[in-house]
Amino acid sequence: MPNRSLLFLAVLCLVGTAACASATQARPTPETTSGRPSDQPQRIQSIIADCMKQKGFKYVAWVPDPKIDDEWKKAASGDYAAMRKERREQGFGVFFLLAHPDRKQVLWSETDSPNFAIENELSPAQQTAYDKALTSCKAQAVKQVTGKVVKSDEDRAEQENQMIEQTLDRELNGDPRLVELASAMGDCLKGKGYRVDSVKPVDMSHRGWKEFEEQKKRIALNDDIPEKDLPDGKYIEPRLAPATARQYLAKEVRAALDDLECGKDFYAAYMPKQNEISRRVVQLFGGVELA
Repeated sequence: MPNRSLLFLAVLCLVGTAACASATQARPTPETTSGRPSDQPQRIQSIIADCMKQKGFKYVAWVPDPKIDDEWKKAASGDYAAMRKERREQGFGVFFLLAHPDRKQVLWSETDSPNFAIENELSPAQQTAYDKALTSCKAQAVKQVTGKVVKSDEDRAEQENQMIEQTLDRELNGDPRLVELASAMGDCLKGKGYRVDSVKPVDMSHRGWKEFEEQKKRIALNDDIPEKDLPDGKYIEPRLAPATARQYLAKEVRAALDDLECGKDFYAAYMPKQNEISRRVVQLFGGVELA
């Protein structure tokens, strides 16, 4: 599912550092009965800083402060006018950055963290030790604040994404109103000549994105960039000239606008529910909400 369809996302890495090792800290008693969910990221960072200090490393408690404009939030909440404006330019968000590489936007970067400079000054051996200690401290902090047991940033991301998918399936695919709207959207798209394999609400929400993402993946797997040592299902972005990518984007935009016209009522009802679930899971893992 495309990230831009979620208003609330977790900070999967609490600080920008290199790869993490397995956590080895003892499991302290959870503190899940105190503090507001919005306070959790700062509490996690404070515990990490104390833990790193005990291990002999300097670390500054730091929580990203992403800035999201109102139009993005409106589009992510299912507002028709905002979604149409976004889709007219970006389609489903698949080929857009390949067509316009200069338009890349990041909410925050690892270089924004003061800890990036701290670790960058260490020797390679010290950096390895720093990363190992940080992974352990992150695991301890997340466990202490949320009660969640995570082994690494990657493990945390996998658990979080899995919980979001399971909750969406359980709560939204069984919602009678969404089922009705998704079915009507599917009929409309079929009438326009589009392929619709499933009219489950969750499937309909990313049907168009998935179609063009699969197309981009096929291009990537057949270009001259070898896909070596990558996890299953992962690939390196294809090497496309912007002019060529814009041709793919033009088709994507047309499909995205048709998708929106057929799903105008569906998205208005679906997106707020999806965002609420995403926000709920983010809070469970002590992540930062986009606001």
